[in-house]
Parts: sequence; structure tokens; C-alpha cells
Amino acid sequence: MVYTKLLIQPFISSLGLLTSCGKVHGEPFVYATLSGEIVGVNSAFLNAFDVTELEEIPNIEQWLNPLGVAVSFLLSRSGSYRGRITLNAKSIDVSILMEVLTIGDEFLLAMEFKDISALEKARASERYFDRFKKKLLMSISHEFRTPMNAVIGFMDLLYSSPLSSWQQEYVDLAGKSAHTMMQNIENLLELMQVESGDIRATLSEFNPFDVFESFSVQFDEAIMAKEIQWSVLIDPRLPFGIIGDQDKIITVLRNLVQNALKFTPQRGQVLLEVMGVSFTPNNVEIEYALSDTGIGIDEKRLRTLLRPFSSALENQQHGQDGMGVGLSLSHKYINMMDSHLMLASEVGRGSRFSFRVNHSIANPKILQPVGEKRIAFYSHEPHSTRSILLERYLDLFGVDRMNMESLINSELMQCDVIMVDIEHFSPSHVESLKGTYPHLQIIAVMTNEDKERSKELRKMVEALIVTPLLPTDIYKSLSIIEKTAQVPSLGEEPSESDEHEGIINAKILVAEDNPINLKLLETILNQNGFKVTSAENGQKAVDAYLKESFDLVLMDIDMPVMDGLTANRLIKEIDKRDGRGFVPVIALTAHALIGDRERIVGAGLDAHLAKPIDKNFLLQTIERYLKLVVQRRKISES
Repeated sequence: MVYTKLLIQPFISSLGLLTSCGKVHGEPFVYATLSGEIVGVNSAFLNAFDVTELEEIPNIEQWLNPLGVAVSFLLSRSGSYRGRITLNAKSIDVSILMEVLTIGDEFLLAMEFKDISALEKARASERYFDRFKKKLLMSISHEFRTPMNAVIGFMDLLYSSPLSSWQQEYVDLAGKSAHTMMQNIENLLELMQVESGDIRATLSEFNPFDVFESFSVQFDEAIMAKEIQWSVLIDPRLPFGIIGDQDKIITVLRNLVQNALKFTPQRGQVLLEVMGVSFTPNNVEIEYALSDTGIGIDEKRLRTLLRPFSSALENQQHGQDGMGVGLSLSHKYINMMDSHLMLASEVGRGSRFSFRVNHSIANPKILQPVGEKRIAFYSHEPHSTRSILLERYLDLFGVDRMNMESLINSELMQCDVIMVDIEHFSPSHVESLKGTYPHLQIIAVMTNEDKERSKELRKMVEALIVTPLLPTDIYKSLSIIEKTAQVPSLGEEPSESDEHEGIINAKILVAEDNPINLKLLETILNQNGFKVTSAENGQKAVDAYLKESFDLVLMDIDMPVMDGLTANRLIKEIDKRDGRGFVPVIALTAHALIGDRERIVGAGLDAHLAKPIDKNFLLQTIERYLKLVVQRRKISES
């Protein structure tokens, strides 16, 4: 039943509004004047708010609170709105269907209210759960990484200390298990972020040589443990600055590399390729590919390969670790970059995963083509992967190359340089070549395993290239013997002795509030000849920085008293005020979820290293930035 004031009832009846729609009787419904005075309601409205008489209902402005608009606005326009009714100590969230009716020369408002309180509660619960999930992810990531940094770090230090063979085996197994657990947790946390919709593609400028060359040396221990032949081909024609989602690309490549190393047998081969497939003045399309000589993937397995957790059982059956989320996560990241994952595989022969990303060019500068000297190339295994890669690099650099089948060849008299790829290239080889062809400049290629022999050879040859083969290393070697080429740098290259002196005597400030992790960092740095000053929070780090100069700062982010972001800002202000020059500040933090690196580097820190810290990668990063400090100081002094 619809209750109306007698004055307007005939008009409402004549319009058929009393019985025209079941909604009138099913949902709370009112008629009102444009001023908000109630002139009619249905029984559902009376029952919902315990009203017995129409006259008990005050003006709409007193009990209706529309969301985002004023009541006066609502009373003059038809449409759909949301809001809340508060009447007789009852509150109900409602959706509002409003229609302005014309009755003769008068206007009447018809308003239907649908109770959405349950829906709003569900939405509120969902919002609460989303906030809770984000806090949980951040908490798990931070609170898990912090102790795991100490576990993995001290395990690594213990392994390199004097131990019996069985003790070393135990420490090695424990360290591998910790790394596997960390990898599984990282992938799971990132997959949860993706599934919750919190992650989007984040574009920024990066140098592909800096990023992918640093990435390529992060797997040394796993490669050496299985005696894997690890090869890298990074296109030297790529520009120095491209726009892309660096973090997601690296995450995908890391998952692909780890899978390849896991499923490739002892002494197998793994190849990483970062190759430009099309170039325009403003864009470059890059194909990222990972090939291996592993066990391959059968057709049945291919159907479920990208489903989360689909390979967990199979990993267990093959005695492998892994929750089976890495490929699923990689697939989702690649889709975010408007690409797709491609796979070619043959059981027993290996697999090749690849994807292509179109990048805008931010810095068009490239590694300049090498000059016109003629280079001879000799390899004792001309069909090996390493020799093929060397030839490919030389072709990409535009080198006038002549392949030699023997080192006794009259055509060598027509060449200026010889690049030699011999497994056990020795000083006697150098002496023999120099004696026969005194005009030849020699570039030697060797693995990075024999440190002593490489030091000896470096003094005897014009240039030395150590595997993995990286484009900037090859370019610098070619530039040493080609006077017309210029190595891209911030200025004149400092001598090796200058760089060594600058690195060994470097003073490093470490800000870390966790005493165990602080002890770990102090131990690693002291063992490698650095002078270390420690601070347990950001404020003490700034105080120490005011008292003396440092060459580099390692900064935790979450610290009491003053956080790392604030401390970094103050340190940069001190540098500017006092004219101290470039002092790199590197974040060492448990904030390692997707988006954390952009946030931290965007706040002004020079680099971001996520805990748990890989000791070798930490030392490589420190060395790279200290070399940069030496270069800039040399420029400022000249």
C-alpha cells in the first residue's frame, strides 16, 4: 500500500503510480516536493524505519545523506545516486533511484531506495582485507628478509673459512636450502601482489649494459657448482638509455635462468641473449631469450606449464626444489609489458624461452664502431659456443675479421691484431707469438677461474677478456688496441693502480639498526680491506657524516630515530653545501617487493640492493661505484 496526503492522491492515482511497479511495494519508496517535504510513502518505507504516520517523517534534508552531492542537488535532478538514510535511530546504506515527475503545473519527486548495507559491509570488509593483505605482504617480506640476510650471509662466510670437508658440505647444503627457500618466498609474495591487482607496469629509463651485465654475473656459484658453460650475448648496438620496466624484466630473466640451471645437467650449457631485433630513431624492440641444454619439456607438461603450483609435484618427483610459481609469475609480468612468452623445447635436448619488448629510446648514444684495423681471430675450438659468440660480437662491432686455422700463418703479417681463444693460453704462447709476429697486438680470451694466470697474462698482452663475454669488456679491449676508438666513460680512464688504491683505502659508512646484520656487513667489508664506520640509525649516520668524509654509504631504510630516506636527503644536502662531490649512497634494505626499488631510488638513493645480500654482488656494486667516484674526482682535479 502507498500512503499519500489527500491533496495529491488523485494526481498520483491518475498517473498510475500507486500500482504501476512492483518496486514501489518491494523497496522503500517516497514521493516528495522539490523542497523535500514528504507527500507519499509505501509500506516498505514505514516498516523499514518503524514509522506509523506519514506526518512523522521530517523533511528529506534531515534524514537523507547522499554520497558526494548535496541534498538540494539531488532534489532537482533525475538519476541514480548512493547515500545513507538515518531515521528513528536506524541507518541504512542505500542506492537511490530519483525521477522528477510533472503533475499539471507542479513537480513531484519519486524516490526509490534499495538497501545496500550488506553490499557496503562486504565492500568495507574487502577494503580492510586488501589493506591487511598489503601490510601482511610488506611485513612478511621485511621480517623474513632481515633474519635470512644474516643466515645466508654468515653461512657464506662460514663456507669460506677453514673447515673440514664434511663441515663444508653441511654448510653448502644449508646455504643452498636457505637460497631455495628465499627464492620460493620471493616468487610467492610477488605472485600474491600480482593477483591482488597491486602491480602495474612501471616505466623508467635504464642503461641496458649496466643492468644486464651486472645481472649476468650474479649466478657464479650455481654455475661453478654444476660446471655449467654460461654464455651471454648482449647486443652492442643497443642505445645507452631505453625506457622499460627494468625490475620486471630482471625478475623474469632471473626465474628463467634459475630454472635453466636447475634442469640443465652437469657440464651443460645455458645462454642468455639480449638482442635488438628492430631499430628506429625512437624505438628499439629487444628480444630477451634464455636457452639451455636441459631435460626439455614434453607436450603434456606444456599444457599446464604456466599455471601456479602446477610443477611443484613434478619438482618433487625429480628431486628438485620449487613451488612452481616462477614461470606463472614471469608469464603475468610479460603480459603486463604487452608481450607474450614464447617457448621451443625438445625432450632430452633443451628449451628456449623468449619474449620481446618494445622500448622507447631515451639516450641514443651507442658504442661507437671500432676503427679499421684488421683483426685475426684464432680459436682452438672454432665450433665451441664461446668462439661462435666471439665471432658474433666482432661482427656486431663491425670488425674486419679474418679467421685463422693456425697460429703459423703468413696472413698474420697482414693483420694488426690477433684475438686468441685458447683454453690454457700461457705466457709461453705470448712469447712465441711476439717472437714470430712482433708487430701484432694480442687480445687474450680466458675463463675467470684462473686468477693467477690472468694477472700474469695481463702484463704481457695488450688486452685481456675474461668470461662471461660482455660487450663493454670486448669494446674496451678493442679500444685499447684501436687508437681511433673511444671508450664511453665520464672522462679519462684512471689507471689500474689509481682505481685499486681508491677502492682498497675507501672509507665506508654503514647505517644498519639490526646488530646481527651490522656485524655481517662489518665482517664482509673489513675482510675486503675497507675502512668501516657504523651507525645504528639514520640520525647517527648523519652525525658521523658531518664529522668526516666518506667514499660510500650503505644505508638501511627502516631504522629508529631517523629512517634511511631522510638520512640520505640530509647527506646529499651536506655534500652540496660543503662541496664534497659525488658520494654514492646505496640502499641495503628488506623492502624488496615490486615498486620498492623505484620508490627508494626515486627518493634520491643511488642504488638499491635487496636483502638477503649476495656478498659477491654487494662487493661488485661497491667496486663499480667506487670506480665511478675515482673517475669523477680525477675529472674535478683536472
